[in-house]
Amino acid sequence: MSDSTHLLKFGHARLNGRQISELLGLCRGLIADGKIVQSEAESLYAWLIDQEGMGHPLVETLRTQVGQMLEDEVLDTGESEELMWLVQSLIDNRLETEVPLSRNGLPIHNLDDYQISALLGLCRGLIADGKVDRNEADMLHIWLTAHKETIHNPVMLAFRNKLSTFMDKNPEDADNNVQLLQLLSGLIGGKTEVGECLRATMLWLDDPPPEVVFEGRKFCLTGKFSCGKRIQCEDKVRARGGACQSSPNKATDYLVIGSYAEKTWIQSAYGRKIEKTVELRAGGSPIRIISEEHWLASMV
Repeated sequence: MSDSTHLLKFGHARLNGRQISELLGLCRGLIADGKIVQSEAESLYAWLIDQEGMGHPLVETLRTQVGQMLEDEVLDTGESEELMWLVQSLIDNRLETEVPLSRNGLPIHNLDDYQISALLGLCRGLIADGKVDRNEADMLHIWLTAHKETIHNPVMLAFRNKLSTFMDKNPEDADNNVQLLQLLSGLIGGKTEVGECLRATMLWLDDPPPEVVFEGRKFCLTGKFSCGKRIQCEDKVRARGGACQSSPNKATDYLVIGSYAEKTWIQSAYGRKIEKTVELRAGGSPIRIISEEHWLASMV
């Protein structure tokens, strides 16, 4: 077997592993409050639809089952209970070989990727009904406590710092829980509707958005842009006197995040360019992170 074939098989296995990790996290988030309502079933189905063609038979099977339940656009009591049972069974019978629980025999950054996938899935599940209650906040706190020594990724370290502001407050504080909902939503790009591509993370955008100067500035673009293909977007930068980079570095002025997640990203909500930029900013680099929407508005 050629080296390229080995790499392809390894890459596919890692993709399946992250996919299952995120699905398990999503399922845990969905049942954190002890029930599954229609909006949560729809969120699960939207995620499953987005994963179509990505390969894992478990994902394919579950998508068919949830799709049949939502075929009449109503999740009745019996279907809700059945889905609850399916989700709980999936969690109870998780595939240990695909979702590693320790560092034994696995490179650290690979394990981080699996754990982050699980956390992103958990956040998707927790916000699927449009609110975060005490049980859901507790679930998040328990997960983070259990994994605090296993995630060394710069994005997740920065996320935990943001999250710590909310986790120490009274879980009955409604305003705090609304802000917690907004934080989790920002991490995963918000709730996805059925048939819509998963959105890119919004958590690291500069707030307020900065003035965007094109002439003589360096831009790095990541994600899927709603306004056109990447090369077309880069042409827009060059036409205004800016330069484009394939990856961010200390000389980068702006990282522009497209509205939607790329299938090639290491995670469903962000990729390595965002990781690198967050790490550079933590080290004092003044890179600005802006959305596709703000980038487009700056061209007018």
